[in-house]
Amino acid sequence: MSNEFGLGEGRVLELLANTVVAIGSVLPRNTELVLHDLRKPEYSIAEIANGHVSGRQKGDSVLAGMRADKGFACALEEGHQAVSLLLDYPTLSSDGSALRSSTAFYRDDNGRAFAALCINVSNEGLLDAINLLQNLIGKSAMPITVSARALASSGEPGHGNIEDLMLEIIRSATEQIPGNGRTSTKRANLLAVQQMQEKGIFLIKGGVDKAAKALGVTRYTVYNYLDELKNEG
Repeated sequence: MSNEFGLGEGRVLELLANTVVAIGSVLPRNTELVLHDLRKPEYSIAEIANGHVSGRQKGDSVLAGMRADKGFACALEEGHQAVSLLLDYPTLSSDGSALRSSTAFYRDDNGRAFAALCINVSNEGLLDAINLLQNLIGKSAMPITVSARALASSGEPGHGNIEDLMLEIIRSATEQIPGNGRTSTKRANLLAVQQMQEKGIFLIKGGVDKAAKALGVTRYTVYNYLDELKNEG
């Protein structure tokens, strides 16, 4: 299918993949550049540079990506621009390291995103080095930032098969919902759907059905939840 670029989607992805290789050859080691083919979310990473930042490699699923990545919500939305940007937002790597991210979404004539070019920057090594220098010169080693690794206890999925990744995301989202009676069933379900959305499960075929089954609702209710989350901003 052609798009506003006047090129087929495959050709655009080929050009972007070569761009990742070229830019990646001069990027500092704390900066990851990754290209997603969103037409194939089960193995979406078409090219990646400095994959050690997030622990990913070419051929990995979009589900093996960032934690709490609001870019996934943008990928599900339709837009009129050929390219839409989501700039400088916080994410977490799979091990809980804090990252700064920006993403460009490339859309077809119907407004659907078929590719995403993402950049993720980790400053954790730099912050560790500064704290070490503070120790060496005898100053109080007040941490410049709290490491997000403390948040990594939620059992983030690794690089297993897609079915396992989806089930782990659903388990993690539903287990973290408050069950103390102060949260309504609908609000609890909304929170669970939000977590699933932020981890990309609804980009995968069958993700909505699996989420609906886990929550004990219909797939149409899940779509309604997604609409409500979108309206909430």
